[in-house]
Amino acid sequence: MNIIIAGGGITGCYTGQLLKRKGFNPVVFEEHPEVGKPVQCAGLIGRETVDTSKIPFPGEVIMRQIDGARFFLKNEWFEIERTKAAYVIDRARLDTYFSRGLDIHTKEKVIEYEEDDMVTVTTDKGVYTCNVLFGCDGPFSVVRKKGAFSLETQFYPGAQYIVAAAPEDDFIELHVKPPFFFWLIPETEEITRIGFVGPHAVHELDRFIQRKEIKGEILDKQAGVIALGYGSIATKRIALVGDAACQVKPLTGGGIFYGMKAAEIAVEHLDDLLQYEKEWKEKYGREIKVGLKLRKIYENLSEKSLMRVFRTFKENTDVIEDIADFERHTSLLSEFLKHPLLLKLAGSAVKEFLK
Repeated sequence: MNIIIAGGGITGCYTGQLLKRKGFNPVVFEEHPEVGKPVQCAGLIGRETVDTSKIPFPGEVIMRQIDGARFFLKNEWFEIERTKAAYVIDRARLDTYFSRGLDIHTKEKVIEYEEDDMVTVTTDKGVYTCNVLFGCDGPFSVVRKKGAFSLETQFYPGAQYIVAAAPEDDFIELHVKPPFFFWLIPETEEITRIGFVGPHAVHELDRFIQRKEIKGEILDKQAGVIALGYGSIATKRIALVGDAACQVKPLTGGGIFYGMKAAEIAVEHLDDLLQYEKEWKEKYGREIKVGLKLRKIYENLSEKSLMRVFRTFKENTDVIEDIADFERHTSLLSEFLKHPLLLKLAGSAVKEFLK
């Protein structure tokens, strides 16, 4: 069986390694000159991602463990403590690690394809034939765009600076600002990652750094896009995986966990990838659909209602610490909303959204 993977990022390379373990030798097309660059990721993953990966994470890609988070809105804040809740990773090094041993064609991009009894794939350098095509080519996926996939997508631009500024401790900071938030992630004892997702991301990030009087040389500037949506992600011979399939946490934009889980499912259904879509949706579809609905509510809250929600979370940090799940945010909220006060608050938020 001939298999082609469009995209040599973490999802594409992880998919490739899983296929190699099953005895296949997939060909990976990566448009950039080097795997792992440019970096378009905050580089924060939950412990579950590392613990459940079918391919062990090497120690050298984990730069720091995260033991909690502080949340800020205007002049109020609270913190949640959770030892080893997440890890800060060297994303470029992780991509490179997963790419080892794969047949990767760098500086070659899939530009179109035709699906029949086989899949004919055209790149900017040649024409190839395969039995199965994996679209792991990111938020602006050509495989998604050129195929018959019913997947409405909303795009959110993001920016991140790597700053020579010493973090206080092993906690991340999240400063609430719809549609997402600003983040400060401690990378090392001397370096902090500072980012934002939303309209005019670079401008907003510059203003935030100035407003917070964050000092330190900007060592690197990174930019990317988050694609959110839900819909069809497969045909019999073609599968979208990762960002290309909008397999992203709607509330935070993180995609590594979902992308890896999707790859693990997809490689088990090579004879009919429609079964991959079915199993993916059975396992994770509800999580994404609920997350998208919560995102709409969050984006439409008034400042007053947003502060009410924030204060309610602040007053119930013990509940959050007991049931927090870094990878499954809507599961956390489902448990959280069992508390009468929070259920009432959620009801008022939904009413405001429906006005």
